[in-house]
Formats: sequence, C-alpha cells, structure tokens
Amino acid sequence: MKKTLFFLILLIAAGSVQAGDLITLANGMQFEGKVKRVEKCSVAFKVRGRMYEIPATDILTVVFENPSDRVYLDYLTTMAGDPDACLKGKQDAENYHGKAGLHMVLGVLFGPFAVIGAAVSSPTPATGSQTMLMSKNKELFGDPEYLSCYQKKARGINVGNAAIGWAAWVALVILSSL
Repeated sequence: MKKTLFFLILLIAAGSVQAGDLITLANGMQFEGKVKRVEKCSVAFKVRGRMYEIPATDILTVVFENPSDRVYLDYLTTMAGDPDACLKGKQDAENYHGKAGLHMVLGVLFGPFAVIGAAVSSPTPATGSQTMLMSKNKELFGDPEYLSCYQKKARGINVGNAAIGWAAWVALVILSSL
C-alpha cells in the first residue's frame, strides 16, 4: 500500500511539474507550454522544446501558471495597449518606409559611420519615402505604440541596408587587392 501511495504522489507531482502556461487562440485551439517572451505584437511560446512566435491578434487568452512571474507582469503591461497598432506600424515601415538604396550608398561611402548613424536615427512615418502617401493607417500616426513599432522596424531595415553597403565596399576592396 505504501508503495502504491508513494507512486501516486510521485505521479501527481510529476504532472504538476509538467503543467505550464496555457494559450488559447482565437480559433479555439489550446496549447500548454511556457511563455518565454512577450513583445508588443507577439508572444514567444515554448512547447516540447520548440519555440513558437504567436501574433497577439491571434491570441484569445493566456493563463500563466505563476502569476508573480516576470513574463506575466510584462504580458500585463504589453497587452494594455493595442496590439494591432504595433503590427500595423511594423507593416507600414516594412512596406512604405523605403530609402533602402540611400542607406546602401551611405554604407559604401561612410562604412561603420553610416551603420552607427542609421542605428541612432529616429525614422517616422513623416520621414518615410512613401508612408504618408501609401499607408492606410494615417489615423495611427500619433499613436505612441504605432510610432514605437514603426521606428524600431524602420531603424532595423536602415541599419541592415547600411551594413550591406559597408560589406559590399569591404568585398570590393578585397577583390581589387587580389
């Protein structure tokens, strides 16, 4: 009897160790795992050793195993804003910000200084080459959530393009010395 009781307690304890955070999607599907990171428009979720990035617009509910967890507190502050505004800001920056060629040329001409300049810049929809004309989200241009996500995505694109230009210059120098 003692062995059976011990085995039952061990089994229950092992089950509670496996229990974790529960995500319910808008389509009704549920997943149990561990929420690793909460961003403005997505949640990073780990299930059976694999990491998944779920857009916040697809999530209906998130139930955390430990309500005092740092990730849970991040989730509460992040989800207080509008996740659609962040997603729209990233999409507008990707689709309409432009200036890729300019940053590549600056990377070729000024190398690391162009990369640093792009990293510290503050791109906005007003400074984007086509954002003011083409974006359907003009009402969000004053939203801090939209602007933060737009700026982060556009800055990343600009830094990447300046780095590509710098790498092209380095490759040209190496090839010309052969």
